[in-house]
Amino acid sequence: MRRFVTIGVALLWTVISAGVHAQGAERALAREILRELIERPTTADQGATPRAAQAMADRLVAAGFPREDVRVLNLNPRVGNLVARFRGSEPNRAPILLMAHIDVVPALREDWSVDPWVLTERDGWFYGRGTTDNKAGAAMLVANFTRLKREGWRPRGDLIIAFTGDEETTQASIQWLLKEHRPLVDAGFALNTDSGGIILKDGKPSLFTVQASEKIYADYQFWYRMIKTFGEDR
Repeated sequence: MRRFVTIGVALLWTVISAGVHAQGAERALAREILRELIERPTTADQGATPRAAQAMADRLVAAGFPREDVRVLNLNPRVGNLVARFRGSEPNRAPILLMAHIDVVPALREDWSVDPWVLTERDGWFYGRGTTDNKAGAAMLVANFTRLKREGWRPRGDLIIAFTGDEETTQASIQWLLKEHRPLVDAGFALNTDSGGIILKDGKPSLFTVQASEKIYADYQFWYRMIKTFGEDR
């Protein structure tokens, strides 16, 4: 993979569905997938990410993706990953990789005003462990792949989904995928649903954020030029 960018689910919606907004049944589908993921406690101690990955794989196969293009790859019995390929019309094009993680940090019922392992909708908000970090990203990707497949849409280059099962702990599964299954996830460009995106204010976009790195040390230098009225550069 040569380039890596992290952006939010809102932008991924635009990238994947080409500006066509989901309505009715499509929204219901995305909510149902999110509910299914939220209600699986995919913490490290539960070891449920292989089952969550398989559940998403089953949905994609049911939508029409060939089984050979939908792979559940387990780093070990407690850490599962999903890699699925949406084949394009131009196989020589570099694929685009779309990522999310399906594991979450622990949540104690006594610390929550609602059950963290039940998707709850209240006053226009979703509550539950993983609703933003990052089962929403995974649900949106599966919902979009499902919808677009059923509609007969086909990308020019391949699109690849990669869900990992240990981002909140060791992050060993992505290293394992790159080492042992690189052809399945190698891409020319990668988009990660885990951070960044559009922040709404009163229902309208007010800020677009982009994250360039996470969990590593990184330095950035910002250069600017100020042109004074008489043309001098500073």
